[in-house]
Amino acid sequence: MVEIQDAGIYQYSLRALVTGGTPWDIVRLLVGIPLLFVSFVMYLRRSLRGTVLFIGSLASFLYQYLLWTFDWAYNSLFLVYLALFSLSLWSLVLILAEVDGAQVRAAIEKRFPVKTASSFSFAVGVMLLFKCLGEILPSVGSSAMPAVATGYYTLVDQALDLGLLTPFCIFAGVLLLRRKSFGYLLSSSSLILFLCVGLSVIAGEVMLGLSTGRMNVVGIAVFSLFVAAPLALLVAVLAGIRSTKLIDHASNARTSERPLWPTWKGLS
Repeated sequence: MVEIQDAGIYQYSLRALVTGGTPWDIVRLLVGIPLLFVSFVMYLRRSLRGTVLFIGSLASFLYQYLLWTFDWAYNSLFLVYLALFSLSLWSLVLILAEVDGAQVRAAIEKRFPVKTASSFSFAVGVMLLFKCLGEILPSVGSSAMPAVATGYYTLVDQALDLGLLTPFCIFAGVLLLRRKSFGYLLSSSSLILFLCVGLSVIAGEVMLGLSTGRMNVVGIAVFSLFVAAPLALLVAVLAGIRSTKLIDHASNARTSERPLWPTWKGLS
């Protein structure tokens, strides 16, 4: 039997989806938005560490609100989801296009955890691959829908994880192992995403415990360890980047050029 949310902003969405998605909203509000704001300010100050952190935050927003746009029943926040998804996507494109790769590579210190961070990215990608294939393959060749498709017309989560997130994690890991500038820039993405996943699970357990009066202390402790691992690795990634400011060569070039039209001062 499929249960549908009958009230609130998520009315008409699957109740199981709302139960799993609400903790994501809490984590986004308490952690994601402050992190995005702080990293954005650091990015505006041309900090490379801030740029890496901002890219990871944008990637996390992109993934969540891509899901919220296509996976949830229509509600009054649809245009907000769409705007957040679109702004995150095109901000990522513009930032990655403008950063000078030579500056990035020059700012990386020897202690940067290349192998550990790339291995983590590979692990997330492989984990998603096996998880999704394990949900899909049993139904291949039969007329039955996969169990996870109950209440859906298709597998939106699995399509995005297999078609977008898994290749992204593997691609980012390969670039980092090859010590490419894009690899360094994307190194925080899987870490922040996995961090948000762990925090959302903890938030969900706390919400369930408060509603039932029985707190799953063991589950919360286990997922706290899962959160601690990407958090420690994220700190190591940022520590492996020299505290330096990116030089905006395009801006310098524009200011050094002669104006196309004569100024009033030149005419006086």
